[in-house]
Amino acid sequence: MEGIAQVQDAEGFTAATRTSHGMDTARKETGPLASLRQALEQQEFRLAYQPIIDLRNRAPIGFEALIRWPRANIGPDVFIPVAEHGGLIREITRSVCRQAAQDRVTRCASGQVRLSINLSAADAESMETVALLATLAETLGGGTALCVELTERSLLAPGRCGPVLQAIRALGIQVHLDDFGIGYANFQSLIELPLDGIKIDHSLIRRIDASTTARLVIRHLAKLTGALGLAVTAEGVETESQARILKSLGIRQAQGWLFGLPKYIEDYPAHLMTRRS
Repeated sequence: MEGIAQVQDAEGFTAATRTSHGMDTARKETGPLASLRQALEQQEFRLAYQPIIDLRNRAPIGFEALIRWPRANIGPDVFIPVAEHGGLIREITRSVCRQAAQDRVTRCASGQVRLSINLSAADAESMETVALLATLAETLGGGTALCVELTERSLLAPGRCGPVLQAIRALGIQVHLDDFGIGYANFQSLIELPLDGIKIDHSLIRRIDASTTARLVIRHLAKLTGALGLAVTAEGVETESQARILKSLGIRQAQGWLFGLPKYIEDYPAHLMTRRS
């Protein structure tokens, strides 16, 4: 029933969004955008953390912070586009950084870990983001405890986002390109942008059992990123077979349901995830 309720809530939200797009600004604020603004004001958003593991020993080396809106029961794939269209995405990012600073996830049973957060196109083009991340990094104990992830869609203007990403990296924070392999300009991004790593999209990972071509592509991606000094993480790993194949292809880092679902910080055992004091 919960899954059905979530679909119904999401459908109602998106339907209201389509209606509100044809209204003037004042009337928009009575629809989904107003709901988002109220959620921000009342701090209704939370972070769920999904582990990123070392395929060689299955130990966590990081956690990705994924935003959730539990009260509304609506997923980020629905409300994030609304926030981007309505000019609230920067507020969403501030909310994520604030929550991450409160949770202070920096260690797990295997030692120091890196926290990854997602940035939007608006974030990637604003120097204000650098100051925001600098504050978060200080809370977490330094820039090396933090990583930012950006999709290709976030990087449509390399001339504007390049200086911002350089400033972020100057803080010791890593910059990774997310969803690699689903766009046309991924390799151009490797050349033009200051990056530290990529995350291979799950759409490619799920083909590796049956597709020799997919395995060949991933093997050469591992070699290419290694030659460029970039880290590479496989996203959406769901089976032991996928994990074994990825390891044999030279992939060292992975993330997916096989290794752990996104969970709130209080749902992790104390021995697995600890906060910085």
